[in-house]
Amino acid sequence: SEQARSSPWETNASSIISELFQGRVVSVVRCLGCQRSSRTQEVVYEVSVPIPEANELAGAGPMAESQHVQQSLKAPSWTGVLGLAGKVKGWFVDRGVEVTDCLHKYCAPEYLTGKDKYACEHCKRKCDGEKRIALKDLPEVLCIHIKRFRYDAGWFNGTKNSKVVKFPVGKALDVSAFLDDATSQPVEYQLIGLIEHIGSMGGGHYISYCRHKRKPHEWYEFDDQQVTPVTLAQVERAEPYVLLYQRQPSKGARHDRQVFKNDHRRVQSSIGTYLSSQAPGSPSAQRGDLAADEIRVHGAALRGLYKSPPAELDIVFVSKHWYVRLTTMSQPGPVDNFEYLCPHRLLGSSSVEVAAEPFIPISRTMYQALVQKYGGGPTLSSLEICPKCHAHMRAYNDRRQAEYELVTKYDTKDTGEGKNWYLIDALWVHKWKRYVRAENVTDIRDMCAPGPMTSDRLFDKEDPGKIRSNLRLRIDYIGVNARVWWLFTHIHGGGPCLCREELDIYSKEADPEIELRLLELSGAGVADFARRVSRQYVDDCQGDMELYQQVYGRAATEATEVDGNLGLTQGDTVDQTPAAAESG
Repeated sequence: SEQARSSPWETNASSIISELFQGRVVSVVRCLGCQRSSRTQEVVYEVSVPIPEANELAGAGPMAESQHVQQSLKAPSWTGVLGLAGKVKGWFVDRGVEVTDCLHKYCAPEYLTGKDKYACEHCKRKCDGEKRIALKDLPEVLCIHIKRFRYDAGWFNGTKNSKVVKFPVGKALDVSAFLDDATSQPVEYQLIGLIEHIGSMGGGHYISYCRHKRKPHEWYEFDDQQVTPVTLAQVERAEPYVLLYQRQPSKGARHDRQVFKNDHRRVQSSIGTYLSSQAPGSPSAQRGDLAADEIRVHGAALRGLYKSPPAELDIVFVSKHWYVRLTTMSQPGPVDNFEYLCPHRLLGSSSVEVAAEPFIPISRTMYQALVQKYGGGPTLSSLEICPKCHAHMRAYNDRRQAEYELVTKYDTKDTGEGKNWYLIDALWVHKWKRYVRAENVTDIRDMCAPGPMTSDRLFDKEDPGKIRSNLRLRIDYIGVNARVWWLFTHIHGGGPCLCREELDIYSKEADPEIELRLLELSGAGVADFARRVSRQYVDDCQGDMELYQQVYGRAATEATEVDGNLGLTQGDTVDQTPAAAESG
């Protein structure tokens, strides 16, 4: 949303994959004529590195490689001939290369000459150029893909490079030499797993090795259903295809972890002492045990305290998700409390239990220090439920249940009590199915109402009044009977109404059967129920009856009592889930 994008507390990651694997590389192309450079950044989830040849290792350093290729631009090179002896020796003894050699090759300059010259915008012509790649933003887990497979002319002419690639297992991998922004400090990663391909180009088998999280000296081999302990020597002999490295936290980050844990323990102790003091009727010997039980099971007294913490405790809350990031990742990122707030800046939860579950308490002093270092926010001083969102969720859940019961009652595999079919876009039906089959919503962020029915996709873009050709039943559109149609019209709105004599969108058009409106939604005595399941009350006014009366007034009430919200001027359409949706 626009609000989220403009918030100073916004976090960058959008999923667990992004949090762990997303990094950024920069590609720099320099014109060797005018010496101007062009920079392009790209988001990556893995780094695909080539395996260098033996004669490339001597020039693995960027400076040496740069000088070597600069000379090759001016005169013929005899490097290939002079390196023949080393290459012949390599035929008999494969001393292998280091994974750092692969990274050097990945980041080494590539010279754009001949037909590959660089089109320089400044020179307005094609010039010799130099292209290099560097790591810009490092991910939490660095995934290094070793390019062992080569396809010269299709799959059947592919080859596999089985050259030995050595990688550090017991020591850290320092990637500081490959960064775009130079640093004097090491940037270290520790190997946590790898994938090995056993076999040739024509066929093979994948196995993996993973390090134990709490016992880093223990490694395990995963081969289909078999899990076997292995030694470090066995891991080092593997032929890696994918290497997974986790970034190591700095001393400051490790210190922050310990300080946070100590602070959290002190806060829990203070809360336990406070709860004990609030149970005067219990023997003093039992008060501590009662308080401990309250904290352990998140009892009513603790939830009440979280809802309105006493001033003397001076506590605030951070999410458990951010706490996990702090204790497991090298960079936890900004405090993400914002992600848990509703549009009214409170907690959009259905109950105190649900509101309290994602958070842990810490001292205000600790929180201020964390925000100063990592950013984020806002300060969450209490776990207060938003009354507006609570009313919205209650109205939403009540309507969804009532809608499910009415569709179950009236849905048929034919036109039911009527004669005609009512057609709607199948995509809307899929969204409706997810909505009606879901469990009761306990967090405002989980609501997934399908919105107004729409049939725009079924009409020709060039001629909006004409149905598209070649539409297919159940794939592009679905049909329901009149009763279900009027129910969907009242609850979701939308349109236009596609009423047909046959279950075929190209069959003869028919008039909507107004007499088959649901009695549950029209007529005397059902006005309150009809209002509470209407789109105006649930979606527009979000379960706020006072707002509903202000916005729609008596006119809306009378319309509901008389005709159940026909809305035929816009047209409406419905589709269903169970029987009619599968008709035809």
